Amino acid sequence: MNKMTQAALATLVLGVCSTGVYADEVAEKGGGGGSPDWSSCTELGCSKDIPITLEVPKKCVVTGGNPIVLSANGGTKTSAYSIQSNTNYVLELSTANAGTSSTTFVRHVTDPLAKVSTTIKTNGGAVGWGTSNHAGFGTDNYTVTVDNAATTAANKAGTYTDTYKIRVFY
Repeated sequence: MNKMTQAALATLVLGVCSTGVYADEVAEKGGGGGSPDWSSCTELGCSKDIPITLEVPKKCVVTGGNPIVLSANGGTKTSAYSIQSNTNYVLELSTANAGTSSTTFVRHVTDPLAKVSTTIKTNGGAVGWGTSNHAGFGTDNYTVTVDNAATTAANKAGTYTDTYKIRVFY
């Protein structure tokens, strides 16, 4: 066989094989063969609706809330914080020492029996201890106010602490 005939036969064999492989790939992907879906077509044309969706997860951000340092001379100290939420939420306020009780106090760091009474209010007492429901969908501003009486010689020297706890639930 001459070189031209061999080249022609090789081209023909390779072409048939590659066409068969390509046809199998198209069939596996659902293409080729079969008839088109004409159900969405009318005499005026065709149409197709493509849904577009976006799922925004629930989210909240608590900002602000600087530490409160009480005075041994007594008085009132405040700290402001904000809650930004994109959904309704439940706000739970408590303290580390008193939980959701309105009888709050700071406790000596090394002597748990040594306490100094405090009065803690949120937004002037408008937001109570424990849980309360809030609308959300924006920014809610809060002010926590802590009052304490002046300490005396009867109060043990040292550092007294408590923690105002803000918890947001959906």
